[in-house]
Amino acid sequence: MTFGNNSDPTDSSQEATNGDSGGISIRERLQTESSGGVFANKDLVRSDTIIDEDRIVGRDDQLGRVVDNLKPVLQNDGIPDMLLSGPSGTGKSLIIHAVCKQIVELCESQGKTFGVLSINCEGPKTADRAVYRLVRAAADDLDVDPGVPQTGVSTDQKLERLYELMREYYDGVIFILDEIDILEGPYQEAEYNSLIYQLSRARKLADFDGPISLTAITNYADFMKDLNSRAQSSYNPDDIFFDDYDANQLRSILHNRRDAFKPESLADDVVPLVAAFGSQTHGDARKAIDLLRWAGELAERRGADTVTESDVRKAQEKYTENRKLRHISGISTQKKLSIYAVAATAHYAREHPEWIPAGPTFKTYQFIADTMGADQYSRETFVNHVTEQSTYGVLDYERRGKGRGRGVHMYFSLSEDPETIMETIREDSRFEDLAHEDATISAVVRERLKQFRNKN
Repeated sequence: MTFGNNSDPTDSSQEATNGDSGGISIRERLQTESSGGVFANKDLVRSDTIIDEDRIVGRDDQLGRVVDNLKPVLQNDGIPDMLLSGPSGTGKSLIIHAVCKQIVELCESQGKTFGVLSINCEGPKTADRAVYRLVRAAADDLDVDPGVPQTGVSTDQKLERLYELMREYYDGVIFILDEIDILEGPYQEAEYNSLIYQLSRARKLADFDGPISLTAITNYADFMKDLNSRAQSSYNPDDIFFDDYDANQLRSILHNRRDAFKPESLADDVVPLVAAFGSQTHGDARKAIDLLRWAGELAERRGADTVTESDVRKAQEKYTENRKLRHISGISTQKKLSIYAVAATAHYAREHPEWIPAGPTFKTYQFIADTMGADQYSRETFVNHVTEQSTYGVLDYERRGKGRGRGVHMYFSLSEDPETIMETIREDSRFEDLAHEDATISAVVRERLKQFRNKN
């Protein structure tokens, strides 16, 4: 970094101000302690913090099954694969990592090393990158060199390095693949199939003597139906479903984290109100915990020593503002393409119907994919991508019978303005050129809807 006018960056007399005459300097603002302060241990209201088991509430059945499945590790016996499924924020990742933390500590007390190799599949996107992430997870855990580069070698070579690390250092291993359904890759068949096939056979392929489990985590309840025959033949997990939290459960969860705040810093109506808001957003504990933290941060910003109902309501406004659009911005390319097709069909339809039939929407999806030069997935995968978004409140869907011999059709209904959804997706550079295809896409949509009406 260089500084003009021979200025010395360490000279406190040249500190930057906020631009107002006599305003507080940046350094003074950074060094000034807040006049308020409501938090005692803020980490307890961060949703990614791994908490102790006595703070886990409302998941006794799921917790018990995970414990029973992994307990045989302590006797060096085999452990099953698991599939943890259910809506976002229902405790899937929380429970598997809390149990694994205890397993690791108990194994250490027995002089054994249990490897927890966990990745979130949202980052790597392809099986090859996911395997490399697993190698890095093992290398970081063991404080050794990964032994393979991220690029320039085959997936098989990366897998073999992973197996070498397992054989040399671990007595047992669990692979945790969070958000496994996001691992689509650039090809027609989703890449989680090949990864699941490899890792579910890792004990044999790695010539590994100890217990191994593959645990996949997904928000998609019908995930197993999308696996190809090879993956299904090797992966037979204990399927553990996590349903939504209700308001009472959310209240208990939040009460168990009250010590994140200083004594007497939470008004009596704060936790019940946060729980009520949380139960209205699909029973998502992660969002309820975030909401409680945001309310505390708002209280601190105004220099208060108590979090009030007003802070919660302002935090909720912050959360709901463009929440669905933020979610859409973060989903994978194929899911964006699927939702764009639904929004385009709704937007360009002459009558602007509330409910859009899936058939013409899929045809629109195929046309837009062809226009972008993107891969086209099957109608079943397209429908799965669309209906998955109902979990996040982006849309609703229903099936309607058309009468004897005329079959059943699926319909979609968006909860946000279709044009706004399209604009949000076009902020992704891969979609920005679609703004110039309005006339063509409009013609395709109307023709497909016309054909659908004539047939039905």
